[in-house]
Amino acid sequence: MDCRHVIRDERYPTGATIVLNYGQDRANITFPGAMNHFGINDIDFEFMSRAKHLHFSSCFIQPGMKKGLAELFRKAKEMGLTTSMDPQWDPEEKWELPLEELMPNVDVFMPNVVELKNITGVSSLENAVKKLRNLANLLVVKNGEEGAWLWDGQTLSHQPAFKNDQVIDCIGAGDSFNAGFLSEFVKKSSLTKCMETGALMGAINTTRAGGTAAFEDYNTVRAIAKERFNYNL
Repeated sequence: MDCRHVIRDERYPTGATIVLNYGQDRANITFPGAMNHFGINDIDFEFMSRAKHLHFSSCFIQPGMKKGLAELFRKAKEMGLTTSMDPQWDPEEKWELPLEELMPNVDVFMPNVVELKNITGVSSLENAVKKLRNLANLLVVKNGEEGAWLWDGQTLSHQPAFKNDQVIDCIGAGDSFNAGFLSEFVKKSSLTKCMETGALMGAINTTRAGGTAAFEDYNTVRAIAKERFNYNL
């Protein structure tokens, strides 16, 4: 693992989150530490320019970085990167984002259905999509065992979930969906393939505890996909 670009600052302790699991739901307790102080001036843009893709997550628990989100994504697009963002939960439940400035430079916006409704201030998925459809490029909306939806600029389509009848742990399933989707997106696969792979990785995540244990290596992932979901990777 290359940690050369991890910033070390003796003034601030490392942030930490404890995740409490309740069936297929969870609660997070976060000590923000250095997260409160991380901002756009800490980004090494020369290093970032060597990447192909920028993914940003959990903006609401990074107040310093949240202020620079629009600039971060604008610079990423100027560098030629593809981009994605998963806002995740707002502990203050204010749900304030500079959508008109931010969204044109976010290629894939990836909230879950509850986050999307809160961000848009409406109570239905359809109306939330309508509110963002003139701003969003691609809108991917996750909803656990109900699957996920994709707004591609013209139509709203549904991706069924891969059903796991013996769920061990749902922690990280949304992040695993993101990873599966984006792994295909950066390869320029079809959006159908992106959504299917995202749903599969989200389901594979739930077969082991801790959010990452199911992804020990590619052979493990391939075996779980075949044995549990009858899917050949």
